[in-house]
Amino acid sequence: MGFSLFPKNIKFFEYFQRQQKLVAQAADVLLSLSSGAGAAVDHCGRLHAIEAEGNLLVREISRLLSETFITPIDREDVYRIANGYEELLNQVRAIGVRIGLYRTGKDNITARELADDFKSMIANCGILLDGIAADTYSENPMNDIIRLKTASDNMLLVAMGELQERPSTGGTLSEAQILDRCETLLIATERFAYTLEAIGIKNV
Repeated sequence: MGFSLFPKNIKFFEYFQRQQKLVAQAADVLLSLSSGAGAAVDHCGRLHAIEAEGNLLVREISRLLSETFITPIDREDVYRIANGYEELLNQVRAIGVRIGLYRTGKDNITARELADDFKSMIANCGILLDGIAADTYSENPMNDIIRLKTASDNMLLVAMGELQERPSTGGTLSEAQILDRCETLLIATERFAYTLEAIGIKNV
């Protein structure tokens, strides 16, 4: 089907909400995985399934966008939101794989606390997304995200410092890799939140 000049009733925000829900589900799985609850292989399988569903959503959004002339927000912003959620799912899956490989059945306290921060940051991203859909803006969700990111940075600094003081072992290196991936995820989440905030402000 080609490009259409006629408006279509494509509710892109319904797709974004589905992406938001998937990332929130992935955050819950990551929290369980990092706390050592349940079988790691089951959690990793769930993360792979969530990521696969998210990838299908992004492809569908891209297809619909190519067929639609009028969109509720700028076309590039549709891409930015869709791809931002996809990146977060990819990052969560990467952490899950490493925890499953290195820390099976163990409670990684720092990773668990960082996963909890990520879950809260994602919840606030959902609030920012709702604001875009309603053409409203509040700085409160972004302030909460910045606060959570700062707290996670401090936690990572302490944890990485403690790792540096330990004798170098396979366990130390694997934990450092997990924390490094957690840091990458939280940086991506904050960057995505700033994207949502900018889109929200522009469309008020």
